[in-house]
Amino acid sequence: MNTLEKCVRILTLFGEGRPVLAVTEIARSLDLPKSTAYRYVSALKEYGLVEEDAKSGGYRLGGKLLELAGTVRRHGLLEIALPVMERLSLETGETAILAGLHQTKGICLERVEGHHALRVSHERGAVFPLHAGTSGKVLLAYLPPAEQEPIIAEGLPRFSETTITDPRKLRAELEQIRRQGYAESNGEVIPHTYGLGAPIFASNGRIQAALTVSAPVERLNEKGKKAMVRRIVDAAAEITKRLAVYDAK
Repeated sequence: MNTLEKCVRILTLFGEGRPVLAVTEIARSLDLPKSTAYRYVSALKEYGLVEEDAKSGGYRLGGKLLELAGTVRRHGLLEIALPVMERLSLETGETAILAGLHQTKGICLERVEGHHALRVSHERGAVFPLHAGTSGKVLLAYLPPAEQEPIIAEGLPRFSETTITDPRKLRAELEQIRRQGYAESNGEVIPHTYGLGAPIFASNGRIQAALTVSAPVERLNEKGKKAMVRRIVDAAAEITKRLAVYDAK
């Protein structure tokens, strides 16, 4: 095997069942001396293709590789979601936001601005925590417990008076989100704003994105909120169905 082939084979060792690998495991799997395996891993680390896991001292796939993979995956998502978001924003008059996962954070992938002069907006590419706000809570609620718990354990900083900072209360909130199929946030990140959001799933059933609508709190009374929830849940379900068709091609 040449150097490139060995590096590619190292990357293919990682998977859902083996998210973190020690250098000794890599060396054994590829029948390489430990020193040689370490040299290849170091080269991959230099380019961000793998990164060190602080807890175990092993290695996992790096941010650069996940970023490249996400670009391919998200191209289809954005292509499918954007027309649905434009319709949702037109029907509600509010800003529609599409958010995805970026390691242990959320990231704004796309937005469609509402037509009100006073509106809530988010910058594309903005990164945010998962424990506060509608988009973050949707993404966190549908992660497997093995991925969810380390994120909660990192800490729950407060952004406003309504931010959930108690892990037990947050877990109860996440359970409620899964039970009802949508999330809501009353000023948990930005005071005086209200958010409603629903999950979008990949064809394998894993959470892929959150579709949310944000508005100043005074524009969402109880009657308006119920109608908004139905529109958002239906729109997210439509995107999920279209993604399944797209992935099956």
